[in-house]
Amino acid sequence: MAIEDLREWISLLEREGELVRVAAEVDPDLEITEIVDRTVKAGGPALLFEKPKDASHPLLINQFGTERRMCLAFGVDRLDDVARKVSDVLEMQPPSGLMDKVRGLQKLKSIADSRPQTVRRGAVQEVVLQGDDVDLSLLPVQRCWPGDPAPFITLPAVITRDPRDGTRNVGMYRMQVVDRRTTFMHWQIHKDGRADWLATDGRIPVAVALGLDPITAYSASAPLPKHIDEFMLAGFLRGSPVELVKGVTVDLEVPAHAEIVLEGYIEKDELGDEGPFGDHTGYYTAAESFPVFHVTAMTMRRDAIYPSIVVGKPPQEERVARQGDGAHLPAGDPRNGPGDRRLRPAGGRRVPQLLHRLDPQGVPRPRTQGDACDLGPGDAVADQMRDRRRRARRRARLRAGAVLCRRQRRPGS
Repeated sequence: MAIEDLREWISLLEREGELVRVAAEVDPDLEITEIVDRTVKAGGPALLFEKPKDASHPLLINQFGTERRMCLAFGVDRLDDVARKVSDVLEMQPPSGLMDKVRGLQKLKSIADSRPQTVRRGAVQEVVLQGDDVDLSLLPVQRCWPGDPAPFITLPAVITRDPRDGTRNVGMYRMQVVDRRTTFMHWQIHKDGRADWLATDGRIPVAVALGLDPITAYSASAPLPKHIDEFMLAGFLRGSPVELVKGVTVDLEVPAHAEIVLEGYIEKDELGDEGPFGDHTGYYTAAESFPVFHVTAMTMRRDAIYPSIVVGKPPQEERVARQGDGAHLPAGDPRNGPGDRRLRPAGGRRVPQLLHRLDPQGVPRPRTQGDACDLGPGDAVADQMRDRRRRARRRARLRAGAVLCRRQRRPGS
């Protein structure tokens, strides 16, 4: 049974003992990060902050923080089952026999049935704010680290269309809040959203969906080929199509059951300095020029719930959901890069130790370049020894392979 929306997902987490409600007032400015940081490292539950300070909506975080919760989200026993299902779609080959043809037709029908469906009305438009009523400060957007210049929206599904062929793209890009109706859009040079923007004459319409069911949220972050619709993938994984509704002020379809949608536009040549940003490396990413997103409408459900995620040196929840990390590839596939970088729990054995440290007020912050010597001597030595052992094993394997090749080439061998 597909999880229809974020509220069904929250109910499931509560039934499974995987969510805790926080009734006390907590500040999205640094304080929530401290609580979440400790919770993730302890393998703790998802957290629903019911009264974020100076905001009008509750905040959900750490929903993807363990492998069990990810399996609950996808309705599977093992995450490899998800990887296999997605890989089957992305790597379909021409059928070689009758049974292959039958299986291929069944798969194609399943994919065709997964295409998103447009509906006339959606719960996400129960409340509509336009013009001067638009106010991003109503949302409990987090400022996670002391060096961050402003709050960042970290779990958005950003929707655009390629102006050349109308292909929809859904991606997950951080958004630094500038003021009540403006953010930066972190479209890096290799991202499809940026390609759509660069191909546009004038302005490009943009919609940002917040608070989706977990599979649709994952699909927005999945590194898919450009010709594959992220909402179609979500429908395929869910087993039921994603319902979309036409935007109020933009010519785009948005998820009908999202909690919040920001509608607006980005001008072709308008840029601003975004950052610094406390990143998953444990260092601050330097400020850089990125496009400016102007919000023309905020639509939302009544009592909308804002989703967030902390980006920082692992273990952090964002290692599970931030980009999917090759979840569509089988274990051991070389395209996963070094090691197995598929969907993993934030506290998984493959994730290195957290290198955040506390400032004098007890707030964790990412290490900057100047903090490089702050690792304890024991930790530093242990890291160096592990690196040396890895390099030695790699050299030994290469030498063994070279010797074997030479032996095989000898005449008469």
